[in-house]
Amino acid sequence: MIAVAVLFKDREIILPEVAALTVGIFTFREDKWIQRPFHIFLLPSITAILGFGINFLPILFSLKLLIVLIGMLLTLRLFKSQLAPALATGLLPIVTNAHSFLFLFAIFAFVLVLYCLIKVLKIKPIEDSVPIIYISHNRWLIAICVIWFLIAYFLDYVYYSAIPPVIVIAFESLNHPSLKLNVRLKRILALTGASLIGCLTIQYLDNLILAGLIDLLLVAVLLKVMNLRLPPAFAMVLLPMIMPKETILHLTLATFLMSTYFMIGIYIIQKKKYPNPIDL
Repeated sequence: MIAVAVLFKDREIILPEVAALTVGIFTFREDKWIQRPFHIFLLPSITAILGFGINFLPILFSLKLLIVLIGMLLTLRLFKSQLAPALATGLLPIVTNAHSFLFLFAIFAFVLVLYCLIKVLKIKPIEDSVPIIYISHNRWLIAICVIWFLIAYFLDYVYYSAIPPVIVIAFESLNHPSLKLNVRLKRILALTGASLIGCLTIQYLDNLILAGLIDLLLVAVLLKVMNLRLPPAFAMVLLPMIMPKETILHLTLATFLMSTYFMIGIYIIQKKKYPNPIDL
Protein backbone atom coordinates (compact mmCIF):
# COMPACT_ATOMS: atom_id res chain seq x y z
CA MET A 1 0.00 0.00 0.00
CA ILE A 2 2.75 2.44 0.94
CA ALA A 3 4.76 1.35 -2.09
CA VAL A 4 1.78 2.07 -4.36
CA ALA A 5 1.43 5.51 -2.76
CA VAL A 6 5.11 6.21 -3.45
CA LEU A 7 4.74 4.95 -7.03
CA PHE A 8 1.75 7.24 -7.74
CA LYS A 9 3.18 10.07 -5.60
CA ASP A 10 -0.12 10.37 -3.76
CA ARG A 11 -0.23 9.85 0.01
CA GLU A 12 -4.02 9.64 -0.05
CA ILE A 13 -3.52 6.03 -1.15
CA ILE A 14 -2.06 5.25 2.30
CA LEU A 15 -5.02 3.96 4.29
CA PRO A 16 -4.03 3.36 7.94
CA GLU A 17 -7.19 1.44 8.74
CA VAL A 18 -6.41 -1.13 6.06
CA ALA A 19 -3.35 -2.01 8.14
CA ALA A 20 -5.60 -2.41 11.20
CA LEU A 21 -8.04 -4.59 9.25
CA THR A 22 -5.24 -6.75 7.86
CA VAL A 23 -3.66 -7.35 11.26
CA GLY A 24 -7.05 -7.90 12.91
CA ILE A 25 -8.08 -10.46 10.32
CA PHE A 26 -4.88 -12.41 9.66
CA THR A 27 -3.03 -12.07 12.97
CA PHE A 28 -5.62 -11.58 15.71
CA ARG A 29 -8.47 -13.34 13.86
CA GLU A 30 -11.10 -10.91 15.10
CA ASP A 31 -14.25 -13.04 15.12
CA LYS A 32 -16.75 -10.21 14.75
CA TRP A 33 -15.01 -9.11 11.57
CA ILE A 34 -14.51 -12.53 10.00
CA GLN A 35 -18.07 -13.77 10.62
CA ARG A 36 -19.36 -11.50 7.85
CA PRO A 37 -16.44 -11.23 5.42
CA PHE A 38 -18.37 -9.38 2.70
CA HIS A 39 -18.90 -6.53 5.17
CA ILE A 40 -15.13 -6.02 5.15
CA PHE A 41 -15.47 -4.90 1.54
CA LEU A 42 -18.93 -3.34 1.66
CA LEU A 43 -18.98 -1.20 4.80
CA PRO A 44 -15.60 0.58 4.49
CA SER A 45 -16.51 1.33 0.87
CA ILE A 46 -19.84 2.88 1.88
CA THR A 47 -18.37 4.95 4.71
CA ALA A 48 -15.47 6.10 2.52
CA ILE A 49 -17.94 7.38 -0.08
CA LEU A 50 -19.89 9.15 2.68
CA GLY A 51 -16.81 10.85 4.09
CA PHE A 52 -15.35 11.74 0.71
CA GLY A 53 -18.59 13.33 -0.46
CA ILE A 54 -19.25 15.22 2.79
CA ASN A 55 -15.72 16.64 2.69
CA PHE A 56 -16.70 18.71 -0.35
CA LEU A 57 -19.52 20.47 1.53
CA PRO A 58 -18.80 24.16 2.31
CA ILE A 59 -19.50 23.80 6.04
CA LEU A 60 -17.52 23.83 9.29
CA PHE A 61 -14.97 21.04 9.75
CA SER A 62 -16.61 19.93 13.03
CA LEU A 63 -20.02 19.78 11.36
CA LYS A 64 -18.62 17.58 8.59
CA LEU A 65 -17.33 15.20 11.25
CA LEU A 66 -20.66 15.07 13.03
CA ILE A 67 -22.64 14.44 9.84
CA VAL A 68 -20.36 11.65 8.67
CA LEU A 69 -20.31 10.09 12.15
CA ILE A 70 -24.09 9.93 12.29
CA GLY A 71 -24.22 8.58 8.73
CA MET A 72 -21.69 5.86 9.50
CA LEU A 73 -23.38 4.79 12.72
CA LEU A 74 -26.69 4.52 10.89
CA THR A 75 -24.95 2.40 8.23
CA LEU A 76 -23.53 0.03 10.85
CA ARG A 77 -26.94 -0.15 12.51
CA LEU A 78 -28.64 -0.90 9.19
CA PHE A 79 -26.27 -3.82 8.56
CA LYS A 80 -26.21 -4.82 12.25
CA SER A 81 -22.42 -4.71 12.11
CA GLN A 82 -19.69 -4.05 14.68
CA LEU A 83 -16.98 -3.48 12.07
CA ALA A 84 -15.47 -0.51 13.90
CA PRO A 85 -12.68 0.18 11.33
CA ALA A 86 -15.43 1.25 8.90
CA LEU A 87 -15.76 4.39 11.05
CA ALA A 88 -12.14 5.30 10.33
CA THR A 89 -12.49 5.02 6.56
CA GLY A 90 -15.33 7.55 6.69
CA LEU A 91 -13.50 10.00 8.95
CA LEU A 92 -10.21 9.74 7.08
CA PRO A 93 -11.08 11.78 3.95
CA ILE A 94 -12.31 14.63 6.15
CA VAL A 95 -9.37 14.53 8.58
CA THR A 96 -6.85 14.47 5.72
CA ASN A 97 -8.93 16.71 3.42
CA ALA A 98 -8.86 14.11 0.64
CA HIS A 99 -9.92 15.34 -2.80
CA SER A 100 -8.34 12.78 -5.10
CA PHE A 101 -10.58 10.02 -6.40
CA LEU A 102 -7.56 7.76 -6.00
CA PHE A 103 -8.54 7.66 -2.33
CA LEU A 104 -11.82 5.91 -3.17
CA PHE A 105 -10.23 3.61 -5.73
CA ALA A 106 -7.59 2.64 -3.16
CA ILE A 107 -10.24 1.87 -0.53
CA PHE A 108 -12.25 -0.26 -2.95
CA ALA A 109 -9.16 -2.12 -4.19
CA PHE A 110 -7.56 -2.88 -0.83
CA VAL A 111 -10.71 -3.99 1.00
CA LEU A 112 -11.67 -6.11 -2.01
CA VAL A 113 -8.27 -7.79 -1.82
CA LEU A 114 -8.82 -8.46 1.89
CA TYR A 115 -12.23 -9.98 1.19
CA CYS A 116 -10.83 -12.19 -1.56
CA LEU A 117 -7.95 -13.35 0.63
CA ILE A 118 -10.38 -14.38 3.38
CA LYS A 119 -12.27 -16.47 0.85
CA VAL A 120 -9.23 -17.93 -0.90
CA LEU A 121 -7.39 -18.75 2.34
CA LYS A 122 -10.67 -19.95 3.90
CA ILE A 123 -10.19 -17.93 7.05
CA LYS A 124 -13.04 -18.70 9.43
CA PRO A 125 -14.01 -17.70 12.98
CA ILE A 126 -12.82 -19.93 15.80
CA GLU A 127 -15.14 -22.84 16.58
CA ASP A 128 -16.46 -21.44 19.85
CA SER A 129 -16.91 -17.88 18.57
CA VAL A 130 -20.01 -16.05 19.77
CA PRO A 131 -22.47 -14.98 17.04
CA ILE A 132 -22.68 -11.23 16.51
CA ILE A 133 -25.34 -9.59 18.66
CA TYR A 134 -25.74 -6.00 17.58
CA ILE A 135 -26.42 -3.60 20.43
CA SER A 136 -26.62 0.09 19.60
CA HIS A 137 -24.71 2.53 21.78
CA ASN A 138 -24.85 5.20 19.10
CA ARG A 139 -26.35 7.93 21.26
CA TRP A 140 -23.53 7.60 23.78
CA LEU A 141 -20.82 7.73 21.14
CA ILE A 142 -22.44 10.72 19.43
CA ALA A 143 -22.81 12.56 22.75
CA ILE A 144 -19.19 11.92 23.75
CA CYS A 145 -17.94 12.94 20.29
CA VAL A 146 -20.01 16.14 20.21
CA ILE A 147 -18.55 17.25 23.54
CA TRP A 148 -15.03 16.54 22.26
CA PHE A 149 -15.72 18.33 18.95
CA LEU A 150 -16.86 21.39 20.91
CA ILE A 151 -13.81 21.31 23.17
CA ALA A 152 -11.48 21.09 20.17
CA TYR A 153 -13.38 23.83 18.35
CA PHE A 154 -13.30 26.35 21.19
CA LEU A 155 -9.64 25.60 21.95
CA ASP A 156 -8.84 26.15 18.26
CA TYR A 157 -7.63 22.58 17.80
CA VAL A 158 -10.25 21.51 15.28
CA TYR A 159 -7.86 19.29 13.33
CA TYR A 160 -7.56 17.08 16.40
CA SER A 161 -11.34 16.74 16.69
CA ALA A 162 -11.36 13.24 15.26
CA ILE A 163 -8.33 10.98 15.36
CA PRO A 164 -9.86 7.94 13.59
CA PRO A 165 -8.19 5.09 15.54
CA VAL A 166 -9.29 6.67 18.82
CA ILE A 167 -12.93 6.77 17.72
CA VAL A 168 -12.63 3.16 16.51
CA ILE A 169 -11.41 2.13 19.98
CA ALA A 170 -14.20 4.16 21.60
CA PHE A 171 -16.84 2.35 19.51
CA GLU A 172 -15.38 -1.03 20.43
CA SER A 173 -15.13 -0.12 24.12
CA LEU A 174 -18.81 0.81 24.24
CA ASN A 175 -19.61 -2.76 23.21
CA HIS A 176 -17.50 -4.22 26.04
CA PRO A 177 -18.75 -2.85 29.37
CA SER A 178 -16.83 -5.54 31.26
CA LEU A 179 -13.50 -4.23 29.95
CA LYS A 180 -11.26 -3.64 32.96
CA LEU A 181 -9.89 -0.20 33.77
CA ASN A 182 -6.28 -1.35 33.52
CA VAL A 183 -6.91 -2.60 29.96
CA ARG A 184 -8.42 0.78 29.04
CA LEU A 185 -5.38 2.55 30.46
CA LYS A 186 -3.08 0.25 28.49
CA ARG A 187 -5.03 1.12 25.34
CA ILE A 188 -4.41 4.82 26.00
CA LEU A 189 -0.67 4.18 26.36
CA ALA A 190 -0.58 1.93 23.28
CA LEU A 191 -2.31 4.49 21.05
CA THR A 192 -0.11 7.29 22.39
CA GLY A 193 3.03 5.21 21.90
CA ALA A 194 2.00 4.28 18.36
CA SER A 195 1.35 7.95 17.58
CA LEU A 196 4.77 8.94 18.93
CA ILE A 197 6.51 6.24 16.88
CA GLY A 198 4.70 7.33 13.71
CA CYS A 199 5.46 11.03 14.26
CA LEU A 200 9.16 10.41 14.92
CA THR A 201 9.72 8.18 11.90
CA ILE A 202 7.93 10.53 9.50
CA GLN A 203 10.00 13.47 10.79
CA TYR A 204 13.40 11.78 10.59
CA LEU A 205 13.02 9.37 7.66
CA ASP A 206 12.43 10.48 4.08
CA ASN A 207 11.76 6.97 2.80
CA LEU A 208 8.07 6.18 3.38
CA ILE A 209 8.49 2.46 2.79
CA LEU A 210 11.29 2.20 5.34
CA ALA A 211 9.35 4.37 7.79
CA GLY A 212 6.27 2.20 7.38
CA LEU A 213 8.24 -1.01 7.94
CA ILE A 214 9.84 0.36 11.11
CA ASP A 215 6.47 1.70 12.31
CA LEU A 216 4.70 -1.64 11.99
CA LEU A 217 7.54 -3.62 13.56
CA LEU A 218 7.83 -1.29 16.56
CA VAL A 219 4.07 -1.30 17.16
CA ALA A 220 4.03 -5.09 17.01
CA VAL A 221 6.76 -5.14 19.66
CA LEU A 222 4.93 -2.53 21.75
CA LEU A 223 1.69 -4.55 21.76
CA LYS A 224 3.59 -7.75 22.53
CA VAL A 225 5.29 -6.13 25.54
CA MET A 226 1.95 -4.70 26.73
CA ASN A 227 0.14 -7.99 26.04
CA LEU A 228 -2.57 -6.22 24.03
CA ARG A 229 -4.66 -7.20 21.00
CA LEU A 230 -5.21 -3.78 19.48
CA PRO A 231 -5.38 -3.65 15.66
CA PRO A 232 -6.16 0.14 15.60
CA ALA A 233 -2.65 0.75 16.95
CA PHE A 234 -1.35 -0.29 13.52
CA ALA A 235 -3.55 2.40 11.98
CA MET A 236 -2.42 4.97 14.54
CA VAL A 237 1.25 4.50 13.72
CA LEU A 238 0.67 5.11 9.99
CA LEU A 239 -1.68 8.08 10.44
CA PRO A 240 1.12 10.72 10.66
CA MET A 241 2.12 9.83 7.10
CA ILE A 242 -1.05 11.38 5.74
CA MET A 243 -1.86 14.05 8.29
CA PRO A 244 -1.21 17.72 7.39
CA LYS A 245 2.37 18.58 8.36
CA GLU A 246 1.29 21.35 10.71
CA THR A 247 -0.68 18.87 12.83
CA ILE A 248 2.08 16.30 13.38
CA LEU A 249 3.89 18.36 16.03
CA HIS A 250 1.04 18.03 18.54
CA LEU A 251 -0.52 14.79 17.29
CA THR A 252 0.91 12.59 20.05
CA LEU A 253 -0.31 14.91 22.80
CA ALA A 254 -3.71 15.15 21.10
CA THR A 255 -3.87 11.35 20.85
CA PHE A 256 -3.14 11.02 24.56
CA LEU A 257 -5.73 13.63 25.56
CA MET A 258 -8.44 12.35 23.21
CA SER A 259 -7.94 8.68 24.05
CA THR A 260 -7.90 9.48 27.78
CA TYR A 261 -11.11 11.48 27.45
CA PHE A 262 -12.88 8.70 25.52
CA MET A 263 -11.60 5.74 27.54
CA ILE A 264 -12.25 7.27 30.95
CA GLY A 265 -15.54 8.88 29.84
CA ILE A 266 -16.86 5.59 28.49
CA TYR A 267 -15.68 3.76 31.62
CA ILE A 268 -17.62 6.17 33.88
CA ILE A 269 -20.76 5.86 31.73
CA GLN A 270 -20.59 2.08 31.77
CA LYS A 271 -19.98 1.89 35.52
CA LYS A 272 -23.21 3.82 36.05
CA LYS A 273 -25.20 1.99 33.37
CA TYR A 274 -23.83 -1.52 34.03
CA PRO A 275 -22.88 -1.84 37.72
CA ASN A 276 -22.38 -5.58 37.22
CA PRO A 277 -21.37 -5.78 33.56
CA ILE A 278 -21.62 -8.79 31.30
CA ASP A 279 -19.54 -8.52 28.13
CA LEU A 280 -21.90 -7.77 25.23
